Amino acid sequence: MIWLGMGIALVVATAAVVSACRHSPVRALEKDGAMLFPSVSGENLHGEKVTFPDDLKGRPALVLVAFKREQQADVDTWLAQIGAFEAAIAGIRVIETPTISSTRWGWFAWFIDGGMRSGIPDDAARARTITLYTDVTRFREALGMDTDGQIYAVLLDADARVRLVEPGVFAADAPQRFAELLGSD
Repeated sequence: MIWLGMGIALVVATAAVVSACRHSPVRALEKDGAMLFPSVSGENLHGEKVTFPDDLKGRPALVLVAFKREQQADVDTWLAQIGAFEAAIAGIRVIETPTISSTRWGWFAWFIDGGMRSGIPDDAARARTITLYTDVTRFREALGMDTDGQIYAVLLDADARVRLVEPGVFAADAPQRFAELLGSD
């Protein structure tokens, strides 16, 4: 019985350490008066670390932020239009960021990421899916997102400055509107 108790204590302690290590603090950055994407790190489904906004600089990006599994259908409305964005905005990257509470679920990240990885066989989709385990409330506040009850499309320019935070599903005029915001043709 003592071994069982020690085993449980070890698992709980390990989970706490993993959660603390996976937690990525959120702080909004400003550059020349423009908001940058918050400073946060995550891993794509290949296990490669990505640091926002630093690793996003150099090309415009469309970051699709979801907070709950049941929001995937809304994200998919945007993902189905990757070709339209690529045609409208030269060099744009489309990134999907499941954004999950690090204090509540960070200790379970290996299981969550493994489940997503097994459900996403496409290599390009795995590379563009970057899970963020962070303080969700602070993350939302840094980007002016009112709720975690819907998804957001965040448009970034090549300097990782936030040009637009748009809630909800894809709208047919989005590629052209976003291109105009970036000054692309």
